[in-house]
Amino acid sequence: MRPLAWPLLLAFEEDELLRDLLFGKKKDLEEGRAYLVKEKKPEKALAVFHQSIDSGWRPLYITRQHPNHVVRRRGDKEIRVVWLSTTLGKDYIDPHNLNSLSNLIGTFLNEGPRGILLLDGIEYLMINNDFARILHFLEYVNEQIALRRATLLLSVDERAFEAKELAYIERNTVPIE
Repeated sequence: MRPLAWPLLLAFEEDELLRDLLFGKKKDLEEGRAYLVKEKKPEKALAVFHQSIDSGWRPLYITRQHPNHVVRRRGDKEIRVVWLSTTLGKDYIDPHNLNSLSNLIGTFLNEGPRGILLLDGIEYLMINNDFARILHFLEYVNEQIALRRATLLLSVDERAFEAKELAYIERNTVPIE
């Protein structure tokens, strides 16, 4: 590393204004939008989700991961985690029952503005439903978040989709790289 790079590196770590000037200001999520994160595991989407919670968004996390393996608090906020599973229980949703999942999301969104919903089990939903039903479900959720000033983060592993299916999903989402 050249000698002049060290001061810049230190400034990068400490000075948010300089970082914004050099690399552009990080955009916050917009209300009423659906965002798509293509990733093998929901790591980037989860990081954006946690940043949003820190910024005052109300969280709901729908996942294929067991609730015991998911962080359920962020700062002073409790994160509601809903497990996509055929196991019966509180905050478990059968992946065959998209109507129950739609109702759960609708109820959450009706509780107030600035709700953020992270959905990382779409591939599992596809195993239990045909793609037309999944697409109809996503269209419903997209309409609801637009009407209720909320945001959807959709974490998908693109390897699980055919190109045409992924194109349908991408059509109504904003990519997060």
